[in-house]
Amino acid sequence: MSRLSAKYIAGFIDADGCIGINWKEGKYKPLLTVSASQITKRDKVLHLIHEQHGGHIRVKHIKGVDYSELCLSGATAEKLLNRIKKHLVVKRHYAHAVLSVIEKREPPADLAEAKAWVKEQRRVKSLPLPNFPPRQWLAGYFDGDGSIWTMYRKSGGHVQVSAGISCSDYDTEGIEVVHKAFGGVIKPHAQSERVRQWIVSLKPSKAKQFLGYFGRHSVVKRSQIDFILACARMGNFRDGMTIHKTLKYLKAHPHRLSEPEADVAALVGQVKKIPSRARRKNIAA
Repeated sequence: MSRLSAKYIAGFIDADGCIGINWKEGKYKPLLTVSASQITKRDKVLHLIHEQHGGHIRVKHIKGVDYSELCLSGATAEKLLNRIKKHLVVKRHYAHAVLSVIEKREPPADLAEAKAWVKEQRRVKSLPLPNFPPRQWLAGYFDGDGSIWTMYRKSGGHVQVSAGISCSDYDTEGIEVVHKAFGGVIKPHAQSERVRQWIVSLKPSKAKQFLGYFGRHSVVKRSQIDFILACARMGNFRDGMTIHKTLKYLKAHPHRLSEPEADVAALVGQVKKIPSRARRKNIAA
């Protein structure tokens, strides 16, 4: 079984994780918690973190969909957070702030004041930002909040491939670093004013530059990345319908420890190497 690096886990927690403190009145010390949630059919990362770092996993049913949630608390959460804190990009400042409270090992003198201070730290930007995203951190971050999609164009028969990462409007450090490194645009999400989204169009050369940079470290989206990269190496995305349907299948394919991996090589073999119109005319002539 593959082990997840501290950088990968940091990226995943920056995307889909939650760091917090459970406060209790009176003599009780504050309790550190670290949690992460994924749709159950794609919860492989949660089980890998659980095997390496402990905690417990529970399944919640929300509007007819199963979600798996990994929860670590107390010393277990503290050990994990101390291991990944230097690799965090989005939640780095907040992780240090929370740990500073926990490491006092005693209840705060003024509970209301302590709660207010911690809440304020959640909105403080983690600076300085790295000049370039580490490969394994980006793999975890993209596995958590990233997405690849296609837009099929019937007129030309090809697809436009895009990638994006969404985040809350006060957690933009991650997409700022990715934007600086790989271009694209950052804009408000179409469905929520409180969400920001980084989007980049993946022509074959850009797909190889972006997905090729971190793809081999991916866990959840590895099959999607490998498929798009293989198509990009063909030089074009002209067998649009096949690529569109195959990516849709890979996105729906369960990604759990108990599930077999998709046969990407076989799926790539179904994609036709269609030349450009100009080249077809030359061949015909």
